[in-house]
Amino acid sequence: MTVAHGNYTTEKVTYPSHGETIAGVLFKPKNVKNSPGVVVTGPYSFCKEQAPFQYATRLADEGYAALIFDPRTVGESTGEPRRLENPQMKNEDMIAGLDYLESRSDVDKSQLYLAGICQGGPQSLDMAAKDDRVKAVAAVTGYFRDHETDIYMISAGCVNWTPGADIGAMKMPTPEQGEKLLKERLERAKKAREVFDKTGEVQYQPMVDPKAADPDSGALAGLPGPVVWAFYGPWTLKNFENRYAVHSDLDHFAYTTVPGVAKLNKPALIIHGDNSMNPAAAKRHFESIPTKDKKLIWHKETNHFQHYEQPDVVDQNVGEIAQWFAKARSG
Repeated sequence: MTVAHGNYTTEKVTYPSHGETIAGVLFKPKNVKNSPGVVVTGPYSFCKEQAPFQYATRLADEGYAALIFDPRTVGESTGEPRRLENPQMKNEDMIAGLDYLESRSDVDKSQLYLAGICQGGPQSLDMAAKDDRVKAVAAVTGYFRDHETDIYMISAGCVNWTPGADIGAMKMPTPEQGEKLLKERLERAKKAREVFDKTGEVQYQPMVDPKAADPDSGALAGLPGPVVWAFYGPWTLKNFENRYAVHSDLDHFAYTTVPGVAKLNKPALIIHGDNSMNPAAAKRHFESIPTKDKKLIWHKETNHFQHYEQPDVVDQNVGEIAQWFAKARSG
């Protein structure tokens, strides 16, 4: 049966998280009295209007009450200093989102799910392992948080891509260069944290910059280079605040999804591929999941950012996610 598109209502909501107010949007399917609920979490530096929006509208069409949110310090949510990139805080906001769904009389408290795109994917896997309310979880084109993938992220910013070129064929910095760039980035963050602790001054740098980073000296932007700019560039003309607090790099790079994912005993779906971020890390994480109730969907051609908002790709992904969650509901 064909899904009726747009068959949902949209409600702006707020909910508390660790002393702050989270701004979200709940997409609620029409004519479903007690719908299952899903919290959707987005990529590194995300705001709710980006990839989460694309997935939530389609999940609502599939019958799920889908909640998207701005993390603390981002967008319409409160929190200071602004624009922290702190994955643990985002995890807490995700769990607070489950609390919010659980508080609603029109959501089935026994049917709660997590879905995430890019960094939000492995973070959702991590939190699913730790919260008994989560029935099943899905991760799409994940930024899987281990040391090798952090190096991969930094090194990808040095690739001087031009439209039409094969990204996979382009030269990345050596592992030694990548390690040096990470060390220097953490040193900058440490100094920025010292200034913040002493004076309260927050040092900011651009989140994205179209210029590729130098493989020896790096860049000050959080996500430099034309590959990332191809997606984020247009958002800088909308509601995407193109900056981040430099000292939050200490929190970002201190976080790993490896231990949590290795304890995951919920039905787990991973959608990834050859042209998604560090495919080897996705396979390692998938293999580490102890449950037998897991599935890996592998794309050979689809690139990382096509999973964010390209309509046909998102449609297919949400179809797989909805089937996966339905299986968990009936199982």
